[in-house]
Amino acid sequence: MDSDATPRVREAVPTDAFAVAALHLQAEREWGQHVPPRYLDTFADAWLRDRARCTLLAEDGRHTPLGTIHGTVVHELPTPRRRPADAWMHLGFLYVTEAARGRGVGEALVRAMVGWCGEHDVRRMQVEAADEARELYEQVGFAQPDDGLLELRLSRSPR
Repeated sequence: MDSDATPRVREAVPTDAFAVAALHLQAEREWGQHVPPRYLDTFADAWLRDRARCTLLAEDGRHTPLGTIHGTVVHELPTPRRRPADAWMHLGFLYVTEAARGRGVGEALVRAMVGWCGEHDVRRMQVEAADEARELYEQVGFAQPDDGLLELRLSRSPR
């Protein structure tokens, strides 16, 4: 990627399934994970079935994938005290290829997702950021939520 080039960020479409899967494969390998056989096919099939997820893809001028970000929109049900019902997004994955890091790709992806949320009446975004990504999210405007937020992590049941 040319250091002066601004990445093109767009919403991923079904024909991008393998490009998105390949970025995930790169991330898993970089993070030291063993990647099972047929991972690309398995991931691409699951991604294509997932209609609640918004995926954005960053590319260079030659359409080479540079990174991706995923967010899942949650639509709250209306209540008498909350009209209209809000929608919020959980950002679940942000990855930028090693060669594209330090060139604004991650920030472009996050800002594009913020823009997508604005266009789709999503009023809040949340992310559980890794320590090395906190500064990026804070640059875009993310902040610590109020102290009243609670979370329960459930153990996985055996299959």
